[in-house]
This record gives sequence, structure tokens and C-alpha cells, in this order.
Amino acid sequence: MPRPDFKQFRKLIYTVESMSDAFESIYADKQNQEDAIREVCGHIAANMARKELENISVEELKNAKAGIRVSALMEAGYTNLGKIASASGLELKGIEGVGDKQLEAIRNIVTEFANSISSRMTVRLDADDESKDNSTLILLIAKYIKSEKIREESREYAAQLSALSGRLESKRIIKNTFFWFLSGSDKKAETIKAAEDLDAFFASTDFHKILNILDRYQKDMGITSEDAIQDFKVNSADYYIVLEQLGASAGNRPFLYDSIPVALAEEVDAFALDLTGFTGKLRAYQTFGAKYILHQQKVLLGDEMGLGKTIQAIAAMAHLEALKGSDEKNYYLIVCPASVLINWGREIAKFTNIKTTILHGNTIDAAFNRWQSAGGAAITNYESMSKIVDSIDNHMKLSLLVIDEAHYIKNPDAKRTMYIRRLDNESERILLMTGTPLENKVEEMCNLIDFVRPDMTEEVRGLAHLSNLPEYKQALSPVYLRRTRSQVLKELPPIDVEDEWCPMTNEDRDGYRSAILSGNFANMRRVSFLQDDISRSAKTVRMMELLNEARDEGRKVVIYSFFRETISKVEALLGDRCVGVISGDTKVERRQPLVDEFAKAKDGSVLLCQIQAGGVGLNIQSASIVIFCEPQIKPSLTSQALSRVYRMGQIKNVLVYNLLCPNTIDEKMMQMLAQKQFEFDSFADESAVADAVESKIDNEWIKKVIEEESEKYN
Repeated sequence: MPRPDFKQFRKLIYTVESMSDAFESIYADKQNQEDAIREVCGHIAANMARKELENISVEELKNAKAGIRVSALMEAGYTNLGKIASASGLELKGIEGVGDKQLEAIRNIVTEFANSISSRMTVRLDADDESKDNSTLILLIAKYIKSEKIREESREYAAQLSALSGRLESKRIIKNTFFWFLSGSDKKAETIKAAEDLDAFFASTDFHKILNILDRYQKDMGITSEDAIQDFKVNSADYYIVLEQLGASAGNRPFLYDSIPVALAEEVDAFALDLTGFTGKLRAYQTFGAKYILHQQKVLLGDEMGLGKTIQAIAAMAHLEALKGSDEKNYYLIVCPASVLINWGREIAKFTNIKTTILHGNTIDAAFNRWQSAGGAAITNYESMSKIVDSIDNHMKLSLLVIDEAHYIKNPDAKRTMYIRRLDNESERILLMTGTPLENKVEEMCNLIDFVRPDMTEEVRGLAHLSNLPEYKQALSPVYLRRTRSQVLKELPPIDVEDEWCPMTNEDRDGYRSAILSGNFANMRRVSFLQDDISRSAKTVRMMELLNEARDEGRKVVIYSFFRETISKVEALLGDRCVGVISGDTKVERRQPLVDEFAKAKDGSVLLCQIQAGGVGLNIQSASIVIFCEPQIKPSLTSQALSRVYRMGQIKNVLVYNLLCPNTIDEKMMQMLAQKQFEFDSFADESAVADAVESKIDNEWIKKVIEEESEKYN
């Protein structure tokens, strides 16, 4: 029986044990990281509370009835609790009538006030705040996020190493030549097998993956504050998710809503949401929303525009997928406007492994058969419901029916409403989604509720006269959940960017084909705006939907395009919705007055800007929605345009929509711009390189793209 090389054998065993210990340390460090985050948050909240104490009059001490001489404190200049909190005991005892007992009473009262205020504080992170606490907290969270990702990735490898290390610790494994000669054949056989397993492990791809993970962890723990702040700027939502998950301070904890009775809210919050197959990250209110959808089963989700209704629906689907058996199939049906069909498919694929099928157009029958056979999520538009409803009604069971932009079915006599309502009994769960506020549109609300909870319709209608009171919202709470930005976004949220993929119409396609065949790159970029009448083009249909939703939510919109022709066509389409146009033709002295007129205009108003003119030197913070008609030729054009809106004075979160057509120059432009942005960010401190990266796209790239697009139409 061949004897192992024990020197090498012990070295390999030590390496495995060290790697296993390293993973144990990574997992053990989780609690330390969380405690450190909570500690800094507590310090920040305490500092914020001390500032708030300055707004509390010293006369509050009279209520304590502890014999404190408040008048003496005021005469000495201690007019508020903040000044008292900042004073030393010696300073306070120097005031006539303040002895040890009074000092203790004063300190206890001020501390009680401070603790009460601190418990309600919301910790906000600020990329521009250079204070030690702020930068330390951002750095701690950055390390925690990176560590959590590694902990998640490495569970399988950590378990594998732990098991291997445990085997090697067995007393039946021989580790030196002396005991080899004293041991029996069984021990020798086990030792040889262990040596072979070790050799196989160190030759495997798993070993190299583990080394890579441990190396990444070391690098991640060495991240600088500057790196962390840059990451926070890009991924700020992830940082606030951590604060919410850890409950680091009251304002960052998951919370209940005034419009929901405590008993129901606690039931919903206790629902065990299984996100095993979900790759996204949810804010606390989004987690609550997904639980609400599943717990209540048939509901109307009315969150304000931009709060992520879609991701909450997808999280609910992911939960249902996690519960099904390996040989079971779930069927989800999403009904939405045609303009967001592709968006839904992309979002589901982005966050889950749920198979998606688009039911639309000439291939709808074949697509339906594929969905019926494979299961997963089918996505269709309202107009296609007439073609599929007979195949579902009494023939299929839907795990979840999602109706996006549910106000489209507010009219019970409309055909599309009738088709959808036929699926009531076939749907275990129903989710109606709309960002349009319905509280004061009682009849519309009742028509929607009648679909999901007909047993509640009369009760809701009977409370119509209370529609502005909390009682009305509480009555709706079993079926209707609506959150506003002011409720759930305690910090200034990041810019929310959505790519709106708009499937081309035949006219769009014809215009685009002509642009390609003529080799006109500029016209290719104007896809969906080339025809004379753009009222039914793919991008403008989606644009109008966004504008209507913006008007209903009391928002104003800036629309940007590189092309003067596009601006002119959109201006004609919008009519009096458009307050004005800022283009290269607009005199400089006329531009700010136009912005001022826009600021005073009614909600739903639109300012049209040619991006070269409207992207520089203007303050347009009265708008909170930005729409780009096409991808821009370099990242700075987009960032400059956004900075006109997302700046000091902006009181609403900014929603950005990129109107894009799939399988066109738009996709290649977005890919190219993403690479340019990455390169630009990587070399931001090297101005010469940054300037080169930022240069306009070159002729070779344009020529190549035109050739690639031409092949599609030959």
C-alpha cells in the first residue's frame, strides 16, 4: 500500500483548515458588522436628538415637579433643553438653587427627552457629508453589503470545506510516518482515500473559486471611504435596505401604516415570505406589499408612481414558485398595456428564473400552447384578452392574475373589463395595480373592488361620504393598499431610472428600415419618431401613458431629445400640455423665463428640451419626471440633463424613463453608453483618459452598427 507524502499531506490539511476557518470568520463577522452599524446609527440619532432639544423650551422642566428652579436656569441663559444638554454639571451647579438633587433631576429629564426623540429619528446618508459619522456609516454598510454577497455565494463552498476539514480531523486519518507503521490496513486505506480526495479538491475548479472568494473578501474589506461613497451614489437604495433590515433607527425600521388596522398589519407582517428564487432587493415597504398581496390574495395595490409595484408583484410570484413541488406548474397571467409587454418580460427575467411568454400578435396561439405546456408567466395586453379568455375560462387555474394599469378596467361595461372579469373564478389570487389615486373616485374604486372583493363593494360605497377620513381608508385596508413617497421614502431617494422597451409598430419598422437602407445614422436614432403622424408610434403611446399618470399624480415632466425634428413633432402632439420648447433656436434670454412659466404651470405640464440646450445652465426642479426620447451620444449629455432636475430644491423623487425600441440601434446605443460610463467612471481622475472616453462615438462604430442592422432587413 503506497505511503502518502506526509509533509505535503499535512500542508494540504492545514490549508483546508485555514480556508475553513476563514469562512467561519466571514460568517461570524456578520453580527459584529451589524452591531457596528447600529452603534454608529445610534450615535447619529443621538446627535440629531441633541439638536432637536434646542427646540424644546426649558419650561418643560416645570412639568417634572422636581423642585427645579426653571426661572434661574432661564436667567442664566439656559432657555432650551439643548443648551442644558451641552452644559457641564459644574456649569449648572453654578446656578443659584441647583444642587446635586436638582442636577440629577435635570439630567434625567433631559435624557428622557433625548432618548424619546432619538428613537424616532431617521438616519439619512449623504454622499456630500464629510462628517466622520456619515462617512463611517457608509463605509460600514458598503462592507456589510459586500460581505453579505460573499456569504450568500459561499454557503455551498463553506459547507464543503467544513465537511472536508471535519473528515481530516478524524482519528482514523494518519498524519505522520511513525503512526503509519503502527496502524492497520483500514486506517491506511482511509488515509490514502483522504489524500486522494485532497489532491482532487486542490485540482478542482471549486478550489480556485474558493480562493477567488476569499481573495475578493480581503479586497472588499479594504475598501476605502471614497470607494464606498461612490458605490453609495450608484446603489443608494441598497444602503437604505440595510438600515431598514437592521432596524438601525426608528425611521429606518419596517413600519405599519396609519391606513391599516394594527391587527391586520401585524398579520401581514408576520407572513413568511420565501424569496429563495428572487434575486432582487426589496425596501421594507416593498416586502410588506408582497406579503400583503399573498396574505390578502385578491387586492388592489395603489402605490404612487415610482415605488415599485412591478417588483412587488414579481416578489409575490417568486414566493409562489418557491412553494411549488418540482413536478408542479404555476401559471401567472399579466395583463398590461401593449407598451409595457417587453418591460414585464425583462423585469421577471431579471429577478427570477420564471419562464415568460408574450401572448401578442400573429403568434398568439402557438405562444399560448407553449405557456399552457410549460407554465410560468404569460404576459398579454388588454386587446389580446378576447383571443385567450375562452382557453383559460373553465380550463386553467391561475396562481396569480395581475392587471397592470387597472384603471383601464374601471368601466364595467367595457369589453376588456368583461373579458378579464371572466377569470375571477380561475384565479387563486388577483392583483390589480394602478398608480392613479382612487380614494376620491369612489365609483371607480367600487368597480375595481367589485372584481376582487365583491363582498366589500356595498360597504365601501356606503362610506363614500367619508372618503377623506381615516375611517374610509381603514375600511378599504383589507383590499386596497396605497403608499406615497412621503410615507415610505424618509430619505431623499436616488434617481429611479426605467428603460421603457416599446415594441415597434409596422410604421415604426418601415421608417427604421428606410433609415438603415439609406445609411442615415441620425434617422436610425430617431426610430419611432420618423413618420409624419407619431400619435400611434410605439414610443409616443408609452410617452402619453406616462404623461397621463404624471398628471394624475400631480407631477410635471421634462422631455429631452437630441433632435429638433422630434421635439417639433412631440410639441404638435401635446398641444396645450406643452408649456414651451427650449432648443438651439431658443434665445438664451428667453430660456429662464420659459422655465419660470413651467414652474407656475399646472400639474401634468410638459417642458420640451433639445438636450444640447436644455441640459445646461437651467434649474428645472419643478419637474420630477424626465423622459428621454432616445439614448444620447455620450453619458455626460444625459447626466447634465438630469442635473437640471435632480438638484437642491427638488422635493420629489425623480423618475427617469428611457424610451427604447428593442432590436434596434437603441439597444446597441445603450450597451455602448453603459461601457463608456463604466470606462469614464474608472478613469474619472485621469482627465485626458476621461476626455477620450467621453468623445463622441466614432465613424467606425457607426459603420459597423449600420452594417449589422442592415443584415436584419436583407
